[in-house]
Amino acid sequence: MTPEQLFVYTEEVNIHAQLALSNFVTFQNIVHNHEDRQRREAWMHLQSFLSHFGMVSKLLYAPSSRAQVSRERARILRDHLETDSSSALNDRDARNAVEHLDERMDNWLTQEGKGILESVFPNRRAYDYLSKERWVVRRVYLVEEDIFITQESDGPKEMALQPLAEELSRIISVSNQRLSNDSPYHIIQPS
Repeated sequence: MTPEQLFVYTEEVNIHAQLALSNFVTFQNIVHNHEDRQRREAWMHLQSFLSHFGMVSKLLYAPSSRAQVSRERARILRDHLETDSSSALNDRDARNAVEHLDERMDNWLTQEGKGILESVFPNRRAYDYLSKERWVVRRVYLVEEDIFITQESDGPKEMALQPLAEELSRIISVSNQRLSNDSPYHIIQPS
């Protein structure tokens, strides 16, 4: 990979990480406000957070089924951005929550007699109060635990969001440093 290519990939990672983190902060502000937490806007920001997180994850962790060029790009980027396999960015569950939403919806909508649950709960007690046999979990967020829950084929899947946000923040810091110190370009911008 040329320095120019590495710069462009690093820039793309940085852009998506910043967009993800911005949406996460907005999501957190909404759900921590008791009056606003049930607004549809919360889910828009969460979906956007997960989508941009997914793009960063794809760039850094190409599946083995992908072409060699994608796997090599991912390896070089991980090295460049000081990221290893234990990174929260390697969380396939968070990525799949958005990438396979269409398949999940197909599954949810064929389950007769079940309601679709989309709600923000202050804590697990409020969520556990509901009969799980009655609901398919489209989107649930537990404020106290910072846990996002969504239905997979084998039942509800829980994801902690804070580790994802923390890793994105770290990636922004490292990529900002790389972009300012390792740029092969001389950029001229009007003041």
